[in-house]
Amino acid sequence: MEGEAEVLYMTVPWDRRLLSQNGKRPAGPLFKFTCLKGSVCQLHLPHCEIHSEGGRDFLSVAHVTDDDSMEFLLPHETRETHVILNITQFSKYGITKDKEAPVSPIRALVLLFYQLPDDNNNSTLNVLLLPRNVDIDEVCKTRRTRNGDREIYIEKNPNCRLTQDQEYTLSTDLTVEHHIDPKKAEFVDYDSYTNYMPTFQLCLKTVVEEVNLLLKEHEGPENERVWDRLVSLPGN
Repeated sequence: MEGEAEVLYMTVPWDRRLLSQNGKRPAGPLFKFTCLKGSVCQLHLPHCEIHSEGGRDFLSVAHVTDDDSMEFLLPHETRETHVILNITQFSKYGITKDKEAPVSPIRALVLLFYQLPDDNNNSTLNVLLLPRNVDIDEVCKTRRTRNGDREIYIEKNPNCRLTQDQEYTLSTDLTVEHHIDPKKAEFVDYDSYTNYMPTFQLCLKTVVEEVNLLLKEHEGPENERVWDRLVSLPGN
């Protein structure tokens, strides 16, 4: 900030056709900024790349103007969790990655949304695999709009590392009747995540107080777990 200011921001959809024409793909949300008062000279945009994997070398920032034209800017500085961009005007900005960049793991989240038991004690735990720089508040808002009070966000440590297009499986230690759908699923990174649909669903046929969830690479080493948490489930 150059001084005291008031800034509003929101996420807006990417023009994926235009990105693809420029050899780019999303590497984070596209933010629309409005400066109501004061002046902003620099943005810090969150990224998910892991420094040791080299993914940060292929990042740029898309600047989308009010007439929907797009230019790609090199960050002023790329830090462990953010890219820093010097700006002179406001509109829309979002992190992109070269379409042909080597595939490497990124920082990711496992988010849990629990649909409460119905009159027959059937319930569903929705498991979402998302890049770490999604806006969790926006995810919760979208899920709440879709499912209302029937679904509760369960806050557990969500951090893990996932690889785009890698297949993963979810398992549990439950002995009661349950079903996990699908058997395996790909982590799709930013290519088709914006509807915040579940990657896995754990369907329960009876009331369960807690469940141990294990996420691992499909056909990966037997004891190598990507994410492992004991999750308490609310009864009502």
